[in-house]
Amino acid sequence: MSQTQAAVTPSVPFDTIGSWEAENVTAAQVERALSELRRHEERAALRTSVLTLVIVVGSTDEAGEHLDVVRHLGARHPSRTLVLVLNDEDEAESRLDASVSVCVVDRGGRQVAVEEMVIGCHGPARFHLDSLVLPFTLPDLPVAVWLPSSIPSKGDPLIETADRVVVDTRVVGWQPDALQRLHSLIHRVAITDLSWWRLKPWRNLFAGLFEGHMYRPFLRTVQSLEVTGHPGPRHLLAGWVMSRLDLPRSVIHLGDAEHLSIKLVASHEGRRGRFEVVRKGEERVIDASVEIDDGPSFQQKVQIGEEWQSRSLADALGHMGHNETYEAALEAAMGLLH
Repeated sequence: MSQTQAAVTPSVPFDTIGSWEAENVTAAQVERALSELRRHEERAALRTSVLTLVIVVGSTDEAGEHLDVVRHLGARHPSRTLVLVLNDEDEAESRLDASVSVCVVDRGGRQVAVEEMVIGCHGPARFHLDSLVLPFTLPDLPVAVWLPSSIPSKGDPLIETADRVVVDTRVVGWQPDALQRLHSLIHRVAITDLSWWRLKPWRNLFAGLFEGHMYRPFLRTVQSLEVTGHPGPRHLLAGWVMSRLDLPRSVIHLGDAEHLSIKLVASHEGRRGRFEVVRKGEERVIDASVEIDDGPSFQQKVQIGEEWQSRSLADALGHMGHNETYEAALEAAMGLLH
């Protein structure tokens, strides 16, 4: 077995009902092998996929890790999953090594069939992924391309195959041009940012601090907004507040921190208000608070769930259109880069 075909062991029990693997094959051979696996197995005869999911990684270990994330989705988003492993070796000849599996998972007492393909791309083949992907896309179903550790360039032909591109700004936010490259894509294709979905508890809690006639007026006179955290997520969170409140760049302050926090200072009728949503330490708890000078105060602790990547991915794949709120936040975040 080649490195590309090393066993991918899931932590989620799938019943593999047929598999095939070979080295130095063509896309047509892989497609025929997949059809044969389905034709000879009654449980796979009815296709139940709701999308084609393409994952682009740089190693076999990454292939196993991210295929396992998809398997955690279970029957929620059954898909034909194509994992492309890009080999970095400078080989003159193109070569594809492939492994194919057809699996079933229980969905409310009914068995759902899913298809998995891991294809190692060697040599020039790794520069023509669009032509490799197209034969495996399911007709009349959306195509999502997931890039776990990179953001494609605007001219990447792989984008032409996608209805949605899935990225993670927490992973790539440290790269100097990550947000610029992401911004250049939003007018070409719908973007799912897994970091944006993980920000949901902070966004909901922060917005909730201003509910009611007592606190909402403070939004009219914002004096400062401080957002700390990792590059990427902190830019998006600050950009979200900027875009919603039409704040000037001069009141925004960003800083590095292990965990995300957002603090807003504002005034109303001569009183100062401090509004905070902060995660302190390693506990999976977010503290939300309001303090008004000579006025009411409010405190709340919210437990956040375990950070399963599959949960963010499942939420993201449930929304295949453009996310205008996210795109406005990204647009505003561009002004925070300098």
